[in-house]
Amino acid sequence: MSSKLRDIILNTHVPLVLRDFPNHWECFQDSLQEWCARYDKASNDSSLPVFEAISIADGATPQWERKRSRVRMTMQQFLEKYATKGVGKEAPTEWAAYQYKRANELPPSCLTGIDFKCFGFAEHQNDYSLWLGSACANTPCHYDTYGVNIVVQAFGCKSWLLFPPETPLQCTRIPYEESSVYCLENFYAPAPHNLRHYEQFQAQAHHCLLQPGDVLIVPRHWWHYVEAAETSLSVNYWVPLKADMDLTLDELLVKHIVESFVKGESDEVKQYLLNPNQLDEIAPSASTLFDQFERAVQQQSSASGRKLWTSDYLSQSKVQQLLDNVEERLCTVDVMSKEAYSQLLESNSKRCDGSSEQQVLNSRLELLINSMCSARCIATIKGEFYRRLGHSET
Repeated sequence: MSSKLRDIILNTHVPLVLRDFPNHWECFQDSLQEWCARYDKASNDSSLPVFEAISIADGATPQWERKRSRVRMTMQQFLEKYATKGVGKEAPTEWAAYQYKRANELPPSCLTGIDFKCFGFAEHQNDYSLWLGSACANTPCHYDTYGVNIVVQAFGCKSWLLFPPETPLQCTRIPYEESSVYCLENFYAPAPHNLRHYEQFQAQAHHCLLQPGDVLIVPRHWWHYVEAAETSLSVNYWVPLKADMDLTLDELLVKHIVESFVKGESDEVKQYLLNPNQLDEIAPSASTLFDQFERAVQQQSSASGRKLWTSDYLSQSKVQQLLDNVEERLCTVDVMSKEAYSQLLESNSKRCDGSSEQQVLNSRLELLINSMCSARCIATIKGEFYRRLGHSET
């Protein structure tokens, strides 16, 4: 079964859901409350987890990480403030999340039994991430530069809105995050006067609600907007692909361009241009960036010892045959009906409070940065580099 699943995961061109998949990971056999209690027991006052928090009502731009506040609290405090419902309790006016946490950032007791070999990927090397958040916690719409994404829903329910790579969303590299390409569309709180703009994406909008035990397969470069429908916890693993090695060069070029604009700027501009996780990194020098670029050119066939998988080696007819021969709980994610899509947008638009983010960067400068970082521009630069490299070596 695992080898069939692996072949399907590597080759599907549409998102898939495995309903109620029996992975039996030990750390999730109890309740979310008990998982959080194990975390707190293994933690101490000096290493309390840092949560992101932001108001549920928001303005016309996506809820970028730069707009969120940071607060330290125990897992139990998080549950009491954001997840507990009951008589006399007021509904939260903000959401909080502890998300995109790599396995090495969490206590081992909270990870016991997690293993992606049940999907055919025994060589995952514990390179996976956990996502915990209260209702409305969301990730702005984006696509991942690398890998096929396997998402396991452990607790709670999450809404996934997905679009194929060719969907004409407005790409942006601001805020810059290595290996993530965002779009400017705000699916969390679209402005009511702008809903007609979003209607053009309906025919390509795939949607599913992941329940505990469900597994979602997100194909390479599919756009996705993710929102917690209730307090939830999920785990994801990006399967590394050989086809992504060439994109390492693209991402290094983008990084070089963004860093050139960040250099010497105020903290306010840096916080606008860079995602918070990028701010923590020491800005590399031009020579260091070039060294990284040259290593990528020379090492197209390797990635620091990680096993790289080949995708698209099976025809879609063969993939369909595999789908037909696995258990019925595996199904494709459907395109939303026009009515359901409109209802989702209209409901989310009620969160838009009409406020606008403070202007930090000149709008034309922002257009310039995005133009220079566009896939078309990067491909031209890379093509010219290889053309000149070929001439220099003949």
